[in-house]
Amino acid sequence: MRAVVVLGIIATLGSASGCVAQDGAALPPLNLQETANVEILVNSDFEDPDAKAWVFSDWPPRPETGAKLIADSVYYTQDVAHSGEWSLCLDLTTVGDDRILLAQQKFGLDKLAPHDGRPARLSAWILLGSGPAGYQGGLSMRQWGPPGAPPIVGRSLRMAGSVDEWAYHELEFTLRLGETTRGDITVGMRQVPDLRDSPIIYVDDVKLEILGEPDLRARLQCGAALFSPDAILPVRVDIAGEAWEAGMRSLRWNVTSPDGLTGFAEGDLTLSSPTTVVELIVPELGVGRYAARLALGAAPGERAAEVLLPFRKVAGPFADH
Repeated sequence: MRAVVVLGIIATLGSASGCVAQDGAALPPLNLQETANVEILVNSDFEDPDAKAWVFSDWPPRPETGAKLIADSVYYTQDVAHSGEWSLCLDLTTVGDDRILLAQQKFGLDKLAPHDGRPARLSAWILLGSGPAGYQGGLSMRQWGPPGAPPIVGRSLRMAGSVDEWAYHELEFTLRLGETTRGDITVGMRQVPDLRDSPIIYVDDVKLEILGEPDLRARLQCGAALFSPDAILPVRVDIAGEAWEAGMRSLRWNVTSPDGLTGFAEGDLTLSSPTTVVELIVPELGVGRYAARLALGAAPGERAAEVLLPFRKVAGPFADH
C-alpha cells in the first residue's frame, strides 16, 4: 500500500525537525550509493582460455560436428579485445552454407534463485573483423522447466556489428523464475548467403547481471519543472527491502543548488511505508535550476544513502509579474 504524506502532515513534521528556509546554507558532501551488480556467468570476459564454462559448437548438428572439428571456427584470441587481453572469435569463413556458430554457457537454478523478481541485464560487445555492412549476430537467454519440455522463457538480442569498432548491446528485464530449473546463454553467428562475404566476428564481455538494488530510490512525480507560484514538489521514495527491515526509515530532505551542496530548505520525516510519496516544501526561489536532495538513515539527520534529483523553477501562467 502506498502512503501519501499530505501537505499538512509534512509541514507539521518539517516544523518539528526545523524545516526552515535557508539562505544558502552549506551542506556536507553527497553520499551517493554505488551498488554492485551480481554476475551470473563464469569467464564472461573470456580472459581464461582454459576455463570450461563456454561450450563451442555449430548448428544444425552434423555427424562430424564436434569441438575439435570447429576449433578453427570458434576460439579464444588475443587479436583484439574490448577489455583485458582476450576475446572470443567466431570465424564463418571456415564453414559452409546455412551454418551457425555457437558459444553457450549453462547454469543451474542455484545461480538464479536468490535473485527472483530482481532487475537483470543481458549484454555483450561485438566487433566485425570483416564481413558485410550491417551484419547482425544474436545473443539469447533461455529458462528451462521440467526435462524434455520447451523453454518456459526465451529472450533474444540482435547485435549489429561494425568493422573494426566495438558496439555495445543490452537488454534489461525482470527475472521471473516460476518453474525454472536451469538456464543458458547462447552467442550465435549465422552464415551469410554470399560466402565471399563470410564474416569474422569478435565478441567480448558477455554478461548476465543482476542489477544492484540501492537502499534508496526516488523520482519526481510531476516532471523536472516546478511552475511558480507552486511550492510543493512531490517525490516518490522507494526503500529497498533489506534497508527497510534494518530500520532505515528516516528521510532527510533538502531543496538545494544543482550540485546538492547549498541548501535552501530542509526537513526530516519518519517513513511509514517502504514506498511513499512525500511532498517537499520549496521556498520562494527565483527562476533557475535546483535539486531535491534526499538522504536515508536509521535516525533523523543521518545520510547513509542519498539521491539527487535536479529540477527547474520556471515562471507559471499564474505567477506574479
